[in-house]
Amino acid sequence: MNTQASPQTIKQKILIVDDNPSIIKTISKYFTDTQEPYELLSARNGDIACQIAIKELPDLIIMDWEMPGFSGIEVMKYLKTITETCNIPIIMATGEQIEDYHLEKALSLGATDYIRKPFSRLELLARAQSALCIAALRRQEKNMMQSLIDAKNRQLSSIALQVAHKNELLISIAQKLEPLALKNALAKDCIKEIQSEMTLDNQWEVFKLHFDEVHPDFFIRLQQTYPVLTSNDLKICAYIRMNLSNKQAQQILNLSTKGLETARYRLRKKMKLIPQEDLNKLIQRI
Repeated sequence: MNTQASPQTIKQKILIVDDNPSIIKTISKYFTDTQEPYELLSARNGDIACQIAIKELPDLIIMDWEMPGFSGIEVMKYLKTITETCNIPIIMATGEQIEDYHLEKALSLGATDYIRKPFSRLELLARAQSALCIAALRRQEKNMMQSLIDAKNRQLSSIALQVAHKNELLISIAQKLEPLALKNALAKDCIKEIQSEMTLDNQWEVFKLHFDEVHPDFFIRLQQTYPVLTSNDLKICAYIRMNLSNKQAQQILNLSTKGLETARYRLRKKMKLIPQEDLNKLIQRI
């Protein structure tokens, strides 16, 4: 007899939202009678539905359109504004809003699917499976894109750090040449060339081109929202978007710990952030 334990199956969470308890009971039975391991959650009004969705982050929501107070459409519109819940697939269910333009409205506002009451067990399960599969494919695509962005960010970090190391080397050479420059014209000319190279912003323009490939329109959106930002402010924002550590940012920008703290403080002030707002999280959302 084979006693080998099977791996633990991950249950998919489904939130059923309806003001009619008999419909919640019926839909729950449809899913419990299947072979699939579902964890079923329920809510009888829109307010509770929002609270459960934000706390539990279900894999799928089956939402009644007509509910007293907070309607299904209003719940969906609200959840779409929250980063954690905006990608949860939602099937809108209704017995009254059954015209084609209702379907068009639901889909345009973010519903994954739309089902008319009364619906059969087979139809609901089929639509639920389809929505779950689409959501899984989107998560997979998102993860692949994030992996690609992370790899590109590592390349950008490498380029930026190479520039930083080059600048450090140039500074070191210039400092060693300073005693000779008092008596040697060639050494003096070399220092001038080094200083000229250090003031050129060509490296930033090259870096910006690479950055725009990974994060299209980041600088455009940033400057549209915060037109007062300077070129140095944009650099700091770019390095925050790349998830560089403070140490790496200091190397690239040639700043001390205090200098970087001051630059971040000025950036927060220009962006009019309150103390509770996280600068890094804000930049990541842009």
